[in-house]
Formats: sequence, structure tokens, C-alpha cells
Amino acid sequence: MRSRALAAAALLAAAGAASPASADNPGTLVYDLAADVDTLDPAWAYDSTSLFVISQMYEGLVAFDGPALDRFQPRLASVVPTRENGFLSADGLTYAFPLRRGVTFHDGSAVTPADVKYSLMRFLLTDRDGGPSALLLEPLIGRRRAAGPDGRPDPAVFDAADKAVSIEGGALVLRLKKPFAPLLSVLAGFAPAISRADVAAHGGWDGTKQAWPAHWNPPKTAAALHGRADGTGPFKLAAWDRAGRVLLLARHDGYWRRPAALAAARLETVPDDRERRRRLLRGDADVIQADPVLAASLASSTGVTVEANLPALEVPGVVLFNFSAAAQDNPWLGSGRLDGDGVPPDFFADRAVRKAFALAFDGDAYIRESWRGLARRAAGPIPPGLPGYTPTLAGWTRSLELAAQSLRSARGGAIWAAGFRLPVAYVEGRGESLAVCRRLRADLAALDPKFRVECRGLPQPALLGELRARRPACLIHRWILDYPDSHNAAEPFLGAHGVFAEPLGYANPKANALVEQAAAELDPNQRKPLYAELQALAVYDAPQLYTVNTYGALARRAKVLNWTYNPVQPHGNLYEVSKLP
Repeated sequence: MRSRALAAAALLAAAGAASPASADNPGTLVYDLAADVDTLDPAWAYDSTSLFVISQMYEGLVAFDGPALDRFQPRLASVVPTRENGFLSADGLTYAFPLRRGVTFHDGSAVTPADVKYSLMRFLLTDRDGGPSALLLEPLIGRRRAAGPDGRPDPAVFDAADKAVSIEGGALVLRLKKPFAPLLSVLAGFAPAISRADVAAHGGWDGTKQAWPAHWNPPKTAAALHGRADGTGPFKLAAWDRAGRVLLLARHDGYWRRPAALAAARLETVPDDRERRRRLLRGDADVIQADPVLAASLASSTGVTVEANLPALEVPGVVLFNFSAAAQDNPWLGSGRLDGDGVPPDFFADRAVRKAFALAFDGDAYIRESWRGLARRAAGPIPPGLPGYTPTLAGWTRSLELAAQSLRSARGGAIWAAGFRLPVAYVEGRGESLAVCRRLRADLAALDPKFRVECRGLPQPALLGELRARRPACLIHRWILDYPDSHNAAEPFLGAHGVFAEPLGYANPKANALVEQAAAELDPNQRKPLYAELQALAVYDAPQLYTVNTYGALARRAKVLNWTYNPVQPHGNLYEVSKLP
């Protein structure tokens, strides 16, 4: 182990000593990321940068078919279950995944069916606060958390998971509580295969029911795979210099498919957009993360390939209204009354208030000022490219006159008479969210100066804590879809138990029924009109104010070839990538 550690350190040092030279090396890809890797543990990771790195080292049962969002390829499963091939039951409740033989982990040990079951069990039962376990817990077990009413691990959840995930005749079999159309999409992005023996040898969960409570909801750095990896994928971890913000991947020559074209990938965190741009133009980086505005600035650069107007699976700059804010000792409400110096806890329970905010917001000005025209007005939570998105569906058209009429009608005219002071929370450092808040502040003041919005930035963990505590009357946030299915766009905002809807008190029976019906419908032709109806309902009821649909972009040196873009994996898949000298 010491010799491997020394070799990894030497490899990282060599790559770090000559970062520009590495970009000249056709065997090494230098990739500038905008954010740090948070963790390498597949059961803990829930940020896009960590999931990108993990996906280069680990594999699940199935994978997305290139850029497609609704087609899959087998990976550790040898077959993608469908009703036609008999591996998906007619009622949509049982999926059988015959497992591929002859696959090994990076350490050379064989992948066994028991490892594959253990991997899914560990993903389900890690259940860390704010983590991804609920993506599979709910369809398989019918619960969002593995904890019981006492806040501790519930043994009944272990038993339910053990029953829902089984090995039968060399196949992994999943039994769902009810049909769940997005299941393959979730499995393509989460719960890859890990080695039970390797995790246990490094102090992690050994897979037993008795040991599970000690490994439930672990602190990030206590997770057994936080800083190490032993996957089956085309790349393996060579070194991770957290202080230097550099992670090095090396080709896994024992990969069960043909080895990757690249010998190594050097991933560097460069948060500043301008510095990433400079490094790409100098040739110090081969690929950089770029938003549409940054990519547009590189479009005419020599030796650079820019792809723009790529589909993006996100809902940015959403203004979230709280229907029933916590009333006691809540500074987000100001005075807590309609006296001109605050708002009551149920301020946004009145649709006329929400409608007025939507009518006042100048979305076109926001796009010009903050996106340089490189975005489009949004009319609901479902982004372009997914079923239910309707290009002809219009949101609220700005009209200060109609906004004023709506506010005059609310609360018997009390709001119009008294005015209000409304603190609005946003994630500090997120420029597009601050710009939404400033635009809203200016537009409401244009109605009347006594309508006062205060923009208050918080670190993201603090803002999420305030959201869970139901405190802000209004906040601005974004949602990046976990998987490419309209359910994951509509349910967080419109479902009764959605990540935003529940803490903000939105519970529309019609919306919730549509969310549940669409998720359980396996026929794509039947699902599409259900999501279109949800999208229209989101406009009419205005539980949130959706601002823009944005697009993905990619900037790389022209010598980087075979790059495939999938919006659910916007940072890329390095397996097919090659690089000319």
C-alpha cells in the first residue's frame, strides 16, 4: 500500500510540475473545472462535479446511450430490461438485470452478484442528510428516509430493502412498491457497483443489519470511499490533492471493454471564469467548463471548438414563494404584519399576490442584462427536451397595470395601502440569482416605492437550512435535475412532498395527483400530456416564478476529439475522448 501511495504521489507531482506541458501531451487531458470535487463516495456524492469524477471510475447496471436521454445501454447488466424482452414485468413492478460475468474491480478482484446487491443496499441505506438515497428509496420501499420517527435507522427499512433487492439465478432483481417510469434513468446515474470487501477493509459498512446503524448518515469524511476508489470503470484514481485542487485519473488497462484512448486526465479546479478562458486560449487547458456567456466569448478563437445551444437539464433562477412561513421569531418576515415593515406568514398563500409578482417581473430585461440574450423565458419547471415542455406555452407577460390591479385586489386592498418590506434569500456568489432578486426589487418598486424587496445572500448550506426550517417568505434558488425525466422537474416544485413544495407549504391536490399519475405511467405517449398539463398548471397557479430556460455550452481545444454531450452528464464522459498531438 505504501508503494502504491508513493507512486500516486509521484505521478501527481510530475503532472503538477508541468501543467502546461501536460496539455501538450496527447495522452493526458487537462480539464479545468469550475468547482471542487466534494467527495468520491458514490453513496454520499450529490454535486455535479463529484458525480462527474465518480462516473469515470465506477459503473452501474445500465448507462445512457451516448447523448440520448431515453435510451440505455447495458453495463454491468448484460441486458436492459424491457417488457418486450421479458426482463420487465407486465405490471411494471419487477426488473431483472442479468449480470455480466468476467468484470473485475480496479484492485483485480472479481465483481460478484453479492457485490452488486451490496452496492444498491449501501446506496439506499447510507441515507445521509440531503443526499441521493431517496431517489431509489422511494420507488423501492415507499419511503424517503431510512430513519424512523425517533430519527434513528429503522430496522424495518433494512428488511424492506433486503426484500426489494435480491439475487436470483445470476440476476439482480428489483421489486418496486408501484410502477416508476424513471427507474432506469436513476440507475444510469446513481448506485454504481462497489466492492463489499474493499469497503469493509477500510472501515466501512460490511453489509450486515447489525452494523448498519453505525454507518447510517455518516459525516462526509467518515464515508469509507470519500478519498479513495475501487470501481470497474475505464479510469482509476491516481491521486487527489485537495489543497492543490487537483485530481488525477489514470487509465485502467484491465477494463472489461477496450481500454480508454487517454492515458490520464488531470482535473483542476479553476473557479474564475476569466482564468479558465485564459488557460484554454494559452493551451494550458484542453477543456474548460463554460456557461453560455463564457462560451460565446470564445466562439471566434483560433484552435478552439465551441458548442453552444446544447440542452440543459436545470431550472435556474426560480423565485420560490412560501405559503406558510414559520411565524415565531422569524426575521425573514420583518414585522410579520401588513404594516409596511414586513409580511405575514401566509403572504404568498394568496394567488393574487403571486400573480402580481409574476406580472411585474421583467423577464426580457433580466435576459438582456444577465444572460446577454443567451436564454429564453420559462413558463414552468420542465426544461426543453423533456416530455411536457410546450414551446407555445406562454408564461405571464409583464404588465405593471395588471400587476397593480392584482395587488389592489389582494387582502381587501391592505397590501396596496400599506406596502411591505420583503427580505428575499439567495445563494451568495450565485450571480444569476442575485440578478433575479435585483430585477424583482426594481420591478416591484416601479409599482410603488413602498413595495420594498431586500436581497440577502447566504451560503448555500445556510440557505437550505432556512428552507428546511420554513423560514424565508421568498427565496431564489435553482434546481439541477438528478436524472433526465420530467418527473424530476415537476415533482420538486409541484408534488406535495417535493423538495421545494413541501417545506414551502404548496399542496395542490390536482398537481399532486398528476405528478403521481405521470410517474407511474410507463407509456411515454401517455405521460407526455400529463406533464404538459402540469406545466400549464404551474403557470396558472404560480406557486413559483420561473424565469429562464438556459442552454449548455462546451469549450475545448480543437485537438480534443470524440466528445459526446449528454445534458444529464454535462461535464462529459472521458472514455471515448482522444487528443491529437
